[in-house]
Amino acid sequence: MAAMLRLWAPVVALTLTLAATEARANPDVWVETTITVAFDKQRVSGLDLSWTFDDFYSAHTIQTYDLDGDGMLNSLEVRNLRAETFDPLSPADYFVHIWSGEEKQDGFDVDRFTARIEQAQLVYEFSLGLVPPLDPKAEPVIVSLFDREIFVDFSFSDSAFLLVSGEMAPGCKFRVARGTGAQSGHPQPVTLACEG
Repeated sequence: MAAMLRLWAPVVALTLTLAATEARANPDVWVETTITVAFDKQRVSGLDLSWTFDDFYSAHTIQTYDLDGDGMLNSLEVRNLRAETFDPLSPADYFVHIWSGEEKQDGFDVDRFTARIEQAQLVYEFSLGLVPPLDPKAEPVIVSLFDREIFVDFSFSDSAFLLVSGEMAPGCKFRVARGTGAQSGHPQPVTLACEG
């Protein structure tokens, strides 16, 4: 919880006047996301994610981390931003939940992280590697972006929110539906199932 408050401190500080129940019930940060599922030998080897933050969080964070005020994030600014706002999400697996069948996966490593300013909005792009890769022909692979503390609300981009890189086996299909069972409460988990 302490890491979460540090991450979202700029926004949380402005909402402290709200009642505790209201603060917990309403997100403070909205993120529009795309997911690229990476395949290696027809197994899911990782995810590439893009997060575009809402106008308010973007403006405040850009003002805090774009130290030279040039409207771009240089390597030092990205490094500071990552250390103070992204790396603290590691214990929460960066809000990424992955299951292979009924088995929950955890402890992801970030292979790549970058941040940029695009049309006055803050964008994170990062990759999570899955070791060993998951075989969607053996068990469905389910991916969900979800913050149980409800500080962050994730939604998919309006277009091309789900992409594929590498070779996906024939007979594989994606489905997006409200979570049930182990994914209960997750608003939009993505299920990849392949015919054996």
